[in-house]
Amino acid sequence: MTELWQNHRGKTCGLLVGLLFGTAVLCFGFWQTFFVICCGLIGLFIGLQLDNGEDAVENMRERAWRLLERFQR
Repeated sequence: MTELWQNHRGKTCGLLVGLLFGTAVLCFGFWQTFFVICCGLIGLFIGLQLDNGEDAVENMRERAWRLLERFQR
């Protein structure tokens, strides 16, 4: 296992993430799994902003506004 992790870290992580995602889709359904992953990514984004000492709420507001402007065109 140690050799596999040292020599093929990307493949190992990809395999584990794929297996976890596939299992979650089979157990809970695609949309529920997708929702949980999106919530996790939003939490990760906010955590990264806070770690960098930035205003996470203002950054989210700006990004949401730009996204809404894109769809209004």
